[in-house]
Amino acid sequence: MARPRPRRVRRAFDRAAADFARHDFLHAEIRRRMLEQLEWVRIDPACIVDAGAGPGGARDELLRRFPEARVLSLDSSLGMLRAGTGQRICGDMQQMPLADGCAQLLFSNLALHWCPAIGAALAEFRRVLDSPGLVFFSMFGPDTLKELRRARGGAGLVDDPETLLDMHHLGDALVQAGFADPVMSAERFPVPYADYATLEGDLRRCGAGLAMMSGSSGLTGRRRRRVVEEAFAAQRGGDGMVAVSIEVVYGQAWIAPPKGRREPTEVPLEEISLRSTGKRP
Repeated sequence: MARPRPRRVRRAFDRAAADFARHDFLHAEIRRRMLEQLEWVRIDPACIVDAGAGPGGARDELLRRFPEARVLSLDSSLGMLRAGTGQRICGDMQQMPLADGCAQLLFSNLALHWCPAIGAALAEFRRVLDSPGLVFFSMFGPDTLKELRRARGGAGLVDDPETLLDMHHLGDALVQAGFADPVMSAERFPVPYADYATLEGDLRRCGAGLAMMSGSSGLTGRRRRRVVEEAFAAQRGGDGMVAVSIEVVYGQAWIAPPKGRREPTEVPLEEISLRSTGKRP
């Protein structure tokens, strides 16, 4: 993935908004896992901010879990917000048009990596949360689309994944932003693709087309695309498919840790699920 540019991010998601719900299988699956984990969190928020809400896919489930809460869906894409329902606010996660301490839960699914300055977004999360308050987010990790970056590198297109932080750096960033007791986890999904064109289409339809942004290269047009396609195809396994890596990092942290909580720790997602459900997901 290339370094995000806010204006291009907004345009990409505006274009994808109409059909986003039909192509957001990954967003929907990660959202399901996050909402499942909230079933085991002791918190009773009066106000929830869904930051980077898109068309608001999490809203109904958040209201089911917290029926007395007010859910604010915040996104920088007007197109995405218009496709949703409920209370919608157009705004940047790095500069949210919300009052200090207005929420007790900040939920964010696969959105934080679109911020050029993740530290600024985490500071905003801290600002709008009341005490005690919880932030719970997911974002793409640094191994995401590494096969695509490798193929693009063969055409001289160098993508800088500097905003895709691993869970150790994100844990540190949470503490620096004023959060306490962070719990971090990560998991990887290999998604099979037969060819570059199919992957490119999926990225475009789910709003992530700017992951394909051009970098500096002496190659142009059809020649560059052919080089990328060939380099991508060269990574096929015995089944004829390229297993494209998707890494998801999850983070939870409190404003004021409830009494009795343990010291900051890193917990694999599998162990969280085992404790919560008694079986592997």
